[in-house]
Amino acid sequence: MKTGDYYSAGKLLLTGEYLVLYGAQALAIPLNVGQGMTVLAGGEPGMIHWKTRVLDGDWFSAGFRLPELDVAETSDLSLASGLRGILTAGADLNPGFFKEQDGYEIHSRLDFDIRWGWGSSSSLVSNIAWWMEIDPYHLFKKIFGGSGYDVFCARAKKPILFQLIDNKPLVSEVEFNPTFLEKLYFVYLGHKQDSQQSVSRFRSEASVSKIDIEAISGLTREMLASKSLLDFMGVMNRHEDIVASLLNIPPVGKSRFPDFPGSLKSLGAWGGDFIMAASSESEETVRDYFRSKGLGVIFRYLDLAL
Repeated sequence: MKTGDYYSAGKLLLTGEYLVLYGAQALAIPLNVGQGMTVLAGGEPGMIHWKTRVLDGDWFSAGFRLPELDVAETSDLSLASGLRGILTAGADLNPGFFKEQDGYEIHSRLDFDIRWGWGSSSSLVSNIAWWMEIDPYHLFKKIFGGSGYDVFCARAKKPILFQLIDNKPLVSEVEFNPTFLEKLYFVYLGHKQDSQQSVSRFRSEASVSKIDIEAISGLTREMLASKSLLDFMGVMNRHEDIVASLLNIPPVGKSRFPDFPGSLKSLGAWGGDFIMAASSESEETVRDYFRSKGLGVIFRYLDLAL
């Protein structure tokens, strides 16, 4: 009966999720907040009792009967069904892991607001995979339809470059420490984007060419190699223009913040959750600008990145 403590970092994808699915290279950063999981043996035989806390509050609980993982009781049936799907997929990859006589108490805790889209699902998958001694990427791909970059980011100690080559992940940790990091911010737009639905919609509606993929990969490398804030902002703007043309929607900077003194870029599943802001103006000016728009959740890159 395996027990232990597990921890996976949250993540932000700087160069967008959509085109990664077609082979574009992306830059992602692990965060200094994430999700922990403690597995205790010796609980009620034949049961997993699961509790999740978000920040300092109880958020979810469920009981699963072993070995089939049927839901015995729960505070939220939809969440319990999703969690059961992950555990069942794990059992498919490691047959015999759950035994009828076993009993577990599992406590999961999220360090950030679950609405923020920093990888609550991927960090959970990562922790469960490490507990069940299976490949986190294989577990992720059995359940979700994204690229899977986030499960690699969950265990990374540095920013990563991620690319799918013939549907196989190519991942490397990289240095990203330009002199202008204090001029970068992450701003919450006030609504959580459903990444799976967004990706599905993009794949059904967008027409992506090899030229688009090469352009995005080139911009990812330029972003990583930028020596000045001005260069970095130029990369942000060009990246936004390409994705905007593919989605046939205006970039967030033009549609919502045309008077922002700097550059803005959507992150992850384009159009939701957080944006990245870059500006040569003072931090006070940047914060005052977004507060005037009713947006008060603003993080400095340096305060959030691992």
